[in-house]
Amino acid sequence: MSSSAVNQRHHSPHHATANNSPADDEGIGDDDDYLLFSAEPDGWKSMTSSIKNHVHYGGRRYHRYRDGKYPFPNDMIEQGREYLKHDMITRVTEGRRFHAPIGSHPQKILDLGTGVGVWAIEVADTYPGAQVVAVDLSPIQPDMIPGNVDFLIDDIGDEWVDPISNDFDLIHARDFLPYIANAPMILDKAYK
Repeated sequence: MSSSAVNQRHHSPHHATANNSPADDEGIGDDDDYLLFSAEPDGWKSMTSSIKNHVHYGGRRYHRYRDGKYPFPNDMIEQGREYLKHDMITRVTEGRRFHAPIGSHPQKILDLGTGVGVWAIEVADTYPGAQVVAVDLSPIQPDMIPGNVDFLIDDIGDEWVDPISNDFDLIHARDFLPYIANAPMILDKAYK
């Protein structure tokens, strides 16, 4: 993470975790990077529970890592909206997950601002030989995912670190550029 990152905080004085107990300051740090999932014997992965700490404000739930940076909640209402947006885009594009001419066997795929992770999971299922890395500020992805997907909690507005900084056959980004302070920098990184 870059040391120049600014952490904006917009929340109520009462912080709470996913189980509504007071949030501890030993949990998620603003400068920590997390690989969210641990391997399971059957090749799937499961999310660690400590990463699911959240902030509650105004009756809605928000991500805790870099809280305030993304203005929308991450509760079930918002997740439902995210699934509806994905379904709408899938219908409009007639089921195509992307339009980039990358061939039929991509090896490395990056999903920036993955949200609920549905796009990353569908692409991982479509291309089981590819490694899919999906990044978001909010830990709202499903608990069980295909073995070729890694979800990371990170701020893509900061320096990109491994595995994000590696070369990719496809970089996917959708619906988050209005909320990025320096969107041209993100696009520049994607093209390098």
